[in-house]
Amino acid sequence: MLKNFFTPIVIGFGSLLLSTQTFAADDFISDCTPAKIDVWTKATYALSGDSLNIDNRVFKLIGIKAPQIEKKQKFYMRGQPLAKEAQDKLNRILANHDMEVGIEYDQKKIDGFNRGLAHLYVKENGKPVSVERLMLESGYVLANSETPNFLHQKCYYAAENRARAQGVALWKMAKDYPDLHYPIAISSQINTQDEGFHIYKGKIILVEKSSKHYILNMDTTGIRVRKDNWKNFDYDRLKSLEGQTIEVRGSGFLYKGAMFVVISSPNAINKLNPAN
Repeated sequence: MLKNFFTPIVIGFGSLLLSTQTFAADDFISDCTPAKIDVWTKATYALSGDSLNIDNRVFKLIGIKAPQIEKKQKFYMRGQPLAKEAQDKLNRILANHDMEVGIEYDQKKIDGFNRGLAHLYVKENGKPVSVERLMLESGYVLANSETPNFLHQKCYYAAENRARAQGVALWKMAKDYPDLHYPIAISSQINTQDEGFHIYKGKIILVEKSSKHYILNMDTTGIRVRKDNWKNFDYDRLKSLEGQTIEVRGSGFLYKGAMFVVISSPNAINKLNPAN
């Protein structure tokens, strides 16, 4: 594994804590209550920890990101740790509820691959329970924010915080095997295998604005906000992050020797997320 190959980005492109986190998580769980279940139907099987087949159609779960399952067909996609375990966990949730699921749509119902996008529910004691929340509390997936589907964000991040505080699944792995760089990748240590969805951690050394982007730079990781998403951000709050060590989550990609992450919601940055 190649380390320290990245070029610096230049301008232009304790117990009390645990109890507090738990209280915050409990305080936000009610945010997972659906405004309306659009349809109850039968699922078939999980394709990954965040996708499944429903009525012969592929659906992606809104608000979560599972480890990538290795794919060798057409375009190779490197697998990420615990991907199969995440898929198995979702299959168990479905099986334990007779495969019956409720779908709640958000603003965007279909992605660019013609997959349905849904907040998913199962019934427990006659009440809808969020599948995303169950997956996040298991520790096998990460919370995610993608415009314009921002329903239940507080609940999802609070559920992730609970799993992280308990040190289960991905969070145990992050502690026991930091050299895997997953789910957390330290900006100063990233390498060619750290593309894809991660939580990138590092110190913000520059915040500025171009004609097309808000620009936040760590040492070797660049965070970009496209102009059409500026409405979701307070630039002064972004500017206040200079000099601070933050975590940002998103799908990293390499460009000219540096890692870049494009975000569309302030929730992707831990210090701007109300669940933290």
